Amino acid sequence: MIESLYVHVPFCSYKCPYCDFVSFASSAISHEDYLKLLIKELELYKGESFSLKTLYLGGGTPSLISPELYREFLKALDVDLSQLEEFTIECNPETYREDEFKKMKDLGLNRVSVGVQSFKEKGLRMLGRRHTVKESIDCIMSAYHAGIENISIDLIYAYPNQTLKDLKEELRFIEDLPVKHASCYILTPYEDTLFGYLLSKGKLQLPDADKIADMYLFLVEKLSSLGFDHYEISNFAMPGYECRHNLSYWLGKEFLGLGVSAWSFVRDVRFGNTKNLDKYATLVLMGRKPAHQCEVLKGKRKLQDTLFTRLRTKWGIPKEYANLIPEDLSEFFEITNESIRLKEEGMLLINEILLRVFRLLEARHGLLPDEEAPANWQATL
Repeated sequence: MIESLYVHVPFCSYKCPYCDFVSFASSAISHEDYLKLLIKELELYKGESFSLKTLYLGGGTPSLISPELYREFLKALDVDLSQLEEFTIECNPETYREDEFKKMKDLGLNRVSVGVQSFKEKGLRMLGRRHTVKESIDCIMSAYHAGIENISIDLIYAYPNQTLKDLKEELRFIEDLPVKHASCYILTPYEDTLFGYLLSKGKLQLPDADKIADMYLFLVEKLSSLGFDHYEISNFAMPGYECRHNLSYWLGKEFLGLGVSAWSFVRDVRFGNTKNLDKYATLVLMGRKPAHQCEVLKGKRKLQDTLFTRLRTKWGIPKEYANLIPEDLSEFFEITNESIRLKEEGMLLINEILLRVFRLLEARHGLLPDEEAPANWQATL
């Protein structure tokens, strides 16, 4: 049963130097034509069972599209939006203001995720962002005054030349803003980004591991003191304001992704749409699903995925998997009657810990087969 729908809106005014998400200039295709393609793609899945609880408009910059165009799109979705537990739009600070938020709220929107990234001007410039700190604050307050209470922000830390003092100053802004959720990410210069290129050439200097650890631990301590619950390695929420859409990913529930490069998980199959806009449009207009790669999550592969996603959360993994925890790493885990979860110190080492856990899984359960996708897997979707 599909409970969550993700819609990828790939339009951006400019490309951030750290971003590896698929995005294009608005001139690549009109907003209206792209939304029509999304509707046609959804029609290709009309045979699936839906009981939607969350809708997420991500990107890209979904807030480059007007509420008026979204009205027609949402109408064509044929979904009772009033029954959604959560309807989110990602928003760049320089786009929507109170009027747009009010119009979106009238359409059923009840959650906004603002791409603040930094509450310091030097941080914004270093990250290649074109908005200002004031615009971030104005955007947050505009959403709040429009009657949207569930407001989330994205922050990036451990960027070049950032100090612990800088981070402390940035987090003070949260104390005075009506923010219920914060996603805080360590800057990662992916290979196919400008930052990735600069790093490979030795032209990008990042804080060392000890400084990043200090920043992370301070971040956890500070947000916890403000009443935020650290429920996933990079996510913090006031009680009851966890991102329900993302929880569907982390807890292994089915979800459908629409749009170029969107990923889905349906009936134990995880599949991703083509990243090529022209190919996406051609396939959808031909009445063919635009998925171009997949993997079956069964057996050992499903167990690996469960470990990878759930160990990143405060819920951890069922206690029955205790035998997969290497003895010399037990100090990083907290074991209760029902679950095993990482302590904060363990979260800092999650990649190394997961590598060790996977090796132990391979050694002890190597005979568990990975199920291969059938040659005609696209026809089975």
